[in-house]
Amino acid sequence: MPRRILIIDDSDDLREGLAIRLKAEGFDVGSFSTGDAGLTAMAEQPFDLVLLDMVMPGKDGIETYQTLRATPATRNTPVILMTAMAMENHWEALPYDTDGPCFVTGKPSDMGTLVARITQLLAEARGAD
Repeated sequence: MPRRILIIDDSDDLREGLAIRLKAEGFDVGSFSTGDAGLTAMAEQPFDLVLLDMVMPGKDGIETYQTLRATPATRNTPVILMTAMAMENHWEALPYDTDGPCFVTGKPSDMGTLVARITQLLAEARGAD
């Protein structure tokens, strides 16, 4: 069964590009332009990892992240926060809380590195099950 990735980003181009690449890598992908729509999708059918834009209109990435962590069913889901405010190759674990892993990275153009990180996080999460 393919691992499920949820993309939440207000950029149509970025969402489409990420979805195409991740589907080509064998992932099942859901894609939404707002935090609220992504949270609704996550509540209806869980995803294994969330790619989350930090800066969006309405519920931003941090608020969406906090909602994910406050919800028992999604508390341990790995999250990668993406931002145009960080350099592309920046990759940092964020100690926001002690629940599931959270990382921040620049908005990706190097898809190979992002896919490798996603695969690594999913393998680590599967090992923790």
